[in-house]
Amino acid sequence: MSGRRLPLVSGLLVLSVAASACSLPPLREQEVRSDAIAQTSFLYAADGTLITELHAGENRIVVDSTQIPQSLRDAVVAVEDKRFYQHRGIDLKALLRAAYIDATSGRVVEGGSTITQQYVKNAFVGTERTLERKIKEAVVAMQVEQAYSKDEILTRYLNTVYFGRGAYGVQAAAQAYFSRDAPDLTLAQSALLASIIQNPSDYDPFVYPARAASRRNQTLREMGEQEMTTDAELAEALETPLRLRPSKEQDAYIAPYFVDYFERWFLSNPAFGESQQERYALLFRGGLRITTTLVPRLQTLAEDAVASVLPYRSDPRAAMTVIDPRTGQIAAMVGGRDYFSDNDRFARLNLAVGGSTGRQAGSSFKPFALVAALESGISPSETFPGWSTTVPLDNGTAWTPENYEGSAYGYVSMESATINSVNVAYVEIERAVGRGDVYEGARRVVETARRMGVRCCTRTTVPDAPLQATPSAVLGTNEVNTLEMASAYGTLAAGGYRVEPTPVIRIADPLGNALYLSEREPEPVVDPPVAAAAVDVLSKVIDYGTGYLADIDRPQFGKTGTAQEWRDAWFVGAIPQLVAAVWVGFPQKQISMCCGRVRLYRVTGGSWPAEIWRAFMSQAAERYPIRDFPGPEIDFVSLEVDVTQDPVCLPNGFTPPGNIETREFVVGTQPTKTCAQPTSNQVVSVPSVIGLARARAEVLLRESGFYTRVEAATSTTQPPATVVGQSPGAGVDLQQTSVVTITVAVRPESD
Repeated sequence: MSGRRLPLVSGLLVLSVAASACSLPPLREQEVRSDAIAQTSFLYAADGTLITELHAGENRIVVDSTQIPQSLRDAVVAVEDKRFYQHRGIDLKALLRAAYIDATSGRVVEGGSTITQQYVKNAFVGTERTLERKIKEAVVAMQVEQAYSKDEILTRYLNTVYFGRGAYGVQAAAQAYFSRDAPDLTLAQSALLASIIQNPSDYDPFVYPARAASRRNQTLREMGEQEMTTDAELAEALETPLRLRPSKEQDAYIAPYFVDYFERWFLSNPAFGESQQERYALLFRGGLRITTTLVPRLQTLAEDAVASVLPYRSDPRAAMTVIDPRTGQIAAMVGGRDYFSDNDRFARLNLAVGGSTGRQAGSSFKPFALVAALESGISPSETFPGWSTTVPLDNGTAWTPENYEGSAYGYVSMESATINSVNVAYVEIERAVGRGDVYEGARRVVETARRMGVRCCTRTTVPDAPLQATPSAVLGTNEVNTLEMASAYGTLAAGGYRVEPTPVIRIADPLGNALYLSEREPEPVVDPPVAAAAVDVLSKVIDYGTGYLADIDRPQFGKTGTAQEWRDAWFVGAIPQLVAAVWVGFPQKQISMCCGRVRLYRVTGGSWPAEIWRAFMSQAAERYPIRDFPGPEIDFVSLEVDVTQDPVCLPNGFTPPGNIETREFVVGTQPTKTCAQPTSNQVVSVPSVIGLARARAEVLLRESGFYTRVEAATSTTQPPATVVGQSPGAGVDLQQTSVVTITVAVRPESD
């Protein structure tokens, strides 16, 4: 800020504050007015049945200052307002800077809020991002500082601030996260709660435990630097696990993991307010009538399918997301075993949307490489080595991928490599997609996955980091969740059209006026012939490949996936009207589902996940007519191409015949350009034609680029018209257009 502008802005600010102070009602009157009438919101399924009420009012229990531990007071001051005990309600320097930037930009873009101002915002003036509101906040903050002691202000703040999970105030937060009362909070727990205030969504320890622990430890170190704790206390707190213990807040209702996702979707959506507190107030106090996409029949079938295949407490967990690929509507979601359990520490961890990390996709990622290969002009019938390959890595080492259980194949077609999930061949396919560069191939594969729907929903799911384009990406080393995998496979089920997934059909106010309508337009992201060709290949995975246990005897496609050491298992598949992604694994971390555990013997994507998918889809599909997948008939064209060129192209007059192969292409992906190389006759080896019929020998030599001269020789042992000699002999290198003489047997003349 220039020296001439600072006094001007300062003067304007002082005048504004003074004017606002004169026009505002007394503080006590504002306190009376601050409690708005709250209304309950209602959450309905797609068929109009009530799922649950989102109760009016806030989960808030007011406590007095003696019930708030000093550790929490210190933690909040350390991270929210270090100068709390020195200022008189506002930080003038920060406020002037914010006012200048706001005035020059035309909108409020920067704050300078103290704890007192935050309390005022929560209790009186709201969160509207205007300069008028900011000035009013400053005025009321100064009134509050005159009316109350610092201890009273901090107590009021800690009784009003939002801690996430619907918890307003420290007592509600202590119950929500630790099932204990505020006075019993430890130093580590106090630091965690203080850390959440800045962004309750991003630092939710149930969803992002590692992120929350890191943020908590940062708060603890701030407290140490400000001498709010001893070195011994600090060291012990830094080593303390999170030890979350959520409280049971309400009676059970249908589809709690879907409701969990809906709330996450709503509270992170800027369409419903600029801040999470605004969105929370609208959702839980706004009297909304929300029609979701949930189909209760399908939800029940999904839960029953999981329970029928994994009935024992010692079994791994399963997650499933079901989507209508034509609309993107989420019809069902299973995120764990029992959301309302008091004894299961993973009960509230929604595994359908990634849990806390997401899980490796394994071979269920290969369809994205299949699509990328088809788009690159690689035919399903093109063959690749299936026994071994070595990939040089950027770090100077080499990677040698292996097939499942070390199985070896010869040359296999891309179709066969998909049906049998041949890892080695798929690494070679990735290399071919990159035109010889495996890193470029990986980049194209993950770009295809992203385009089709992976990482669709990073505001509401994990992982939220971009897909990594490493050579091993083709084998599914990236972590994913069932929502994004269902969405991405849905793109193929919809004929190449992607629809962003949504949990909502309509949101209305208490009077029935529409506030939000989900109108998702399908976006073409894969050419329909390519999508149809991919579906054709993936349908054979179920017909006679690794996914045969998922067969429900109607048009369907799918793909299995198994992560290293059987730690994660997947099956993702679709009929034209529904797509479902199923994951099976352990919630706490990636634990091998093999060998030595009860009922566990090499759990693969083709075992329990495929069985769950079939148990669900066989009944879910009963109310849908049998239909074929959308898209054109798959037309292939056979062309001779020079396979030594990159990319393959049509042979020119100088292309050596040995470089030419006939390949099939999906119409629209075939090469159309004639090869620019070679530009002159080449030196090639003379083929062996001895023993061939004359006509066949002449064709072979002509295809090799040679002219032929024919001589006759009588023979009593060889059939007539059989080549009995050639010059030059086989294997001699000659320039194309040279002459090769062949000697053909004729019968001796009879006397």
